[in-house]
Amino acid sequence: MAKIIWRQMAIDDLDQIYDYIAETAPDRAENFISTLREKAWFLSENPRIGETRLPNYPAVRVFPCKNYLLLFRPLDTARGIEMIRIIHGARDYINKLFI
Repeated sequence: MAKIIWRQMAIDDLDQIYDYIAETAPDRAENFISTLREKAWFLSENPRIGETRLPNYPAVRVFPCKNYLLLFRPLDTARGIEMIRIIHGARDYINKLFI
């Protein structure tokens, strides 16, 4: 069975995304967070999918979901991922990766 290790930064990203959308559309916020979580489970089942766009972090992969980018690292020992960040595609995700 695949697993996801959620870094605190990724959890905080989900919370901030939810809060931002919920200001005008609470139902839409719930649905979108569900979509992001479903995409994370898809990635945990397919951990080698996604692009390696970050030269300083070759193990980190980037996968789009709507206007957001999911940044994750495949787990070495088992099928699954470590979810690092979920960042809007218009943001400078390279500099926001570990900040």
